[in-house]
Amino acid sequence: MAASIGEGAARDVRCLPLRLDVWRVEAQPSQYADFCAREPQACALSGEAVIEFAAAKSLLERINRTVNVEIAFTPDFPGDRGEECWEFPAKGAGDCEDFALEKRRRLVAEGVPSAALTMAIVHHEVQFFPHAILLAETTRGTWVLDNLLDEVVCWDAVPYRYERRERPDGMWERYKVR
Repeated sequence: MAASIGEGAARDVRCLPLRLDVWRVEAQPSQYADFCAREPQACALSGEAVIEFAAAKSLLERINRTVNVEIAFTPDFPGDRGEECWEFPAKGAGDCEDFALEKRRRLVAEGVPSAALTMAIVHHEVQFFPHAILLAETTRGTWVLDNLLDEVVCWDAVPYRYERRERPDGMWERYKVR
């Protein structure tokens, strides 16, 4: 199994960059596009697309853990904006994509370039539910910030089938089914 980011300093913590067979490149998913229309600054990806692992490690861990503690998981319900509305957490609650968006907002506020922090849509391979996560692209691979885990882990250490991922240019890659 791949490493978690929090493993001992004596170990050479590394994971491979996320590389899957791309089926096609497409525009943003509609729910994310709606969010970007409301919050364009939150979707503007800029800066370096890969960050230095050693410099970012503790910050990634702290933000992931802090947001997971501060935000209560509450699923979207059909209403004014409909089901699966992407937004920043409201009143201390949100669902998976809201957690991911908040983590990116906080990391960018701390100086991490937004181009290195991309959204991904996955499916849990054991519990069979759709899910959104934040990916951090580093000099030591692609790391997952997830509301289901307090540790930041390598992309291949989670039981997810990667469906699509945001690219630093704003387009999304859709992956071939394995």
